[in-house]
Amino acid sequence: MQCLGYTPIPVALLTADEVPAVDLYRKDAETGRLRLYRAAKLPMKSEDLQRLTETKTNWLYATDIDHEQMQRFIRRKLDQLIRDETLSLRDRFGRLNQVVEGILASAFESDDTDEVMRSAGNISAMAVRLLCRDDMTAGDLISLLHHDYQTVTHSLNVSYMMVALARDLRLVGNDELPSVAAAGILHDIGKLSVSERILTKSDRLQRREQRIAQKHPALGFRRLGKRTDISFAQLMVVYQHHERTNSKGYPVGATGEEIHPWARLCSVVNVFESLISNRPYRGRYSLTEAISMMDQHLSDGLDQEMYQCWKQSIRKK
Repeated sequence: MQCLGYTPIPVALLTADEVPAVDLYRKDAETGRLRLYRAAKLPMKSEDLQRLTETKTNWLYATDIDHEQMQRFIRRKLDQLIRDETLSLRDRFGRLNQVVEGILASAFESDDTDEVMRSAGNISAMAVRLLCRDDMTAGDLISLLHHDYQTVTHSLNVSYMMVALARDLRLVGNDELPSVAAAGILHDIGKLSVSERILTKSDRLQRREQRIAQKHPALGFRRLGKRTDISFAQLMVVYQHHERTNSKGYPVGATGEEIHPWARLCSVVNVFESLISNRPYRGRYSLTEAISMMDQHLSDGLDQEMYQCWKQSIRKK
């Protein structure tokens, strides 16, 4: 969704009475080129926004706008959205997810670690406010998620699930849940250093390609290891989310208590999310199929207390 020189503006946060007074551009679905959609002096009507939504135009673009000003606008509008009790929880979460997925996709596309870290921090704080409502169960959450295969979509889904499971387990206090959410967003950041050809290959990876893909936890650790704005627990999620308690994971074959609790938490939902989402080489499995597959063998090496808690949580409606 990134367009060099342009600032993306989420349509889901625009209202007829509050649209930035700048020329707005729309991306052509066929060519990918930006075309002038609305001149700065023309008002935006409610029916215009409705048509954009109906045609699944999620983003407009502007040049004559300050990036920091736009970020403040987005944070303020997201805050209003989360507080808007006239909208159903499903509508609020859907709009939130649409916006934050776009923001995170832009950060990942830029391959700018600073931008990814800033986005993860802002997104996690917003998401936790909705995820921690008493009327939001893990089962409800799963029904609201997107299931297309992209690193960004997967990372957000894992982040949301980590918060839900950490909350059910009382693994951390509520004040630490945004940090858990940010860890989920960042867990696959090492994939930014892996070839897109390997990540999106439509058939099974060859052994050599598998070895390259399995380097992503170490690559993520290397990318974030010297930063001062990441906690040890978050860093261990990045480095250890493919480790297994039976020592059959990677990158180093850590075992049992050597694996940080947050990383064990991530491992459980990471396997589950991978099963219920589309992959380049297969379609998604149903909730029942995913649980059955995990019960049979895919939960081997996962923290069993965490897995059993997750299984109970996702069955609640």
